[in-house]
Amino acid sequence: MSVRRWGLLSAVALLGMASGCTPGEQAPPAAAPTTQPTTTEESATESAAPSISRNVPLEQRKRLAELPADQVCGLVDLDELGALAFPVRSGEPQEVGFDPPVRGCRFQARTGGRSVLIGAQPEGFATLGRDEVQLGAVRGTQTMHASDCTVFAGVSGATLQVSVTAGEADTDQCEKAQLITQYVLAAVVV
Repeated sequence: MSVRRWGLLSAVALLGMASGCTPGEQAPPAAAPTTQPTTTEESATESAAPSISRNVPLEQRKRLAELPADQVCGLVDLDELGALAFPVRSGEPQEVGFDPPVRGCRFQARTGGRSVLIGAQPEGFATLGRDEVQLGAVRGTQTMHASDCTVFAGVSGATLQVSVTAGEADTDQCEKAQLITQYVLAAVVV
């Protein structure tokens, strides 16, 4: 395996551990604003309809592959992220690894040990999840571990990763991760 490939795999593992995963598990991806509440939700194995829809004009969408970690934090509105998952504190930018570094932003819950991680993985990592999920017009994958659920979605030049971490993960975390992923996808170039 090439040194660059090892570097990428090391960065994925490090970001995974930074998100509260155990070694070998994967970590999360990114989001942005514009609201209009709806109430439709589907099961975690199918497409989850966002409870907050967003309409970001194409010319205002960001290229996830080009965003530094602090701008990944800006892809979501705290109130809207709180409505999709749970009330959160301001995001903390994170960069892990090298060549290229894996960038992300962690949003800690205001109470309890939960968090949301939005990250930018290298292009081609969208198939890291175990189960396929439909994320609106984009197909992605998801993986549930003991303490988190992570969704991966391919976007232009990168892979969006969203992880929802809790004491014990269940389908609720996967549903939240899917909703957040769809919300972020509306703000990035797919």
